[in-house]
Amino acid sequence: MSRLLPILKSFAALLAVAAAVSGTVRAADLSEPVILVASSRLDPTPFQQAVVLATPLDDGSHIGFIINKPTGVKLQELFPDDRAAGKVKESVYLGGPAFLPAVFALTRTPPESTGVAVQLMPDLLAVTDSDAIDRIIATTPNDARFFLGMMVWKPGALEQEVRQSAWELRPADAEVVLHAKSPGLWKSLRGPGSYI
Repeated sequence: MSRLLPILKSFAALLAVAAAVSGTVRAADLSEPVILVASSRLDPTPFQQAVVLATPLDDGSHIGFIINKPTGVKLQELFPDDRAAGKVKESVYLGGPAFLPAVFALTRTPPESTGVAVQLMPDLLAVTDSDAIDRIIATTPNDARFFLGMMVWKPGALEQEVRQSAWELRPADAEVVLHAKSPGLWKSLRGPGSYI
C-alpha cells in the first residue's frame, strides 16, 4: 500500500546527507546523538517542555524528533483504509514542524528491504520509506514509534541554541525514545545530572 508522503527535493537532499551520521568532534558536545531538554527560555513557545532526540549529520546540521508530544491521534485515524494500522496501540507523536504531514517510524530493527532510513544512533533509525513503514505496521507495529514531521537545524543552528541556553543536553538513549512515557519525562530530565 502506498502512503501519501510528500516528495520534497529538499528532503531528498537531506536524506542524501544523512547517509552517514557524523562522528567528528563539534562544539557544544553535539558531535554525537543527544537528548535535548527544553529550558525555561523556550517558554511559551511550541517547544515548551519538549524533549528531543537530535542527531548530527556530516554537514554540521542536525535532525531530530520531539519524543514527548503525543498527538492523541491513532495511526488508524490517519490511514483509515489500512486495517493493519489498527494494531498500533500508541498515538502518533508530533516529531516537529519540518516535513509535515510526513509520517516517520523510529525503530531498532529495520524491516527487510528498507528503502530510505536514517541511522539516528547505533541502535535506532528513522524509517522514511512508505513501503518499509507499511511492513513495520504489518509485522512489528508496537516495536516502533510513529511521528508526524521532524526537527531540522541548519549547520551551527543547534550549537547556537545550546549556547543561548535554550536546551539542556542529556545522553541519547534509544530506550527513552521508544518507551518513555510522555507525562513527566521533561520534568524527570530537568536539572543538572538528572536522567532516567
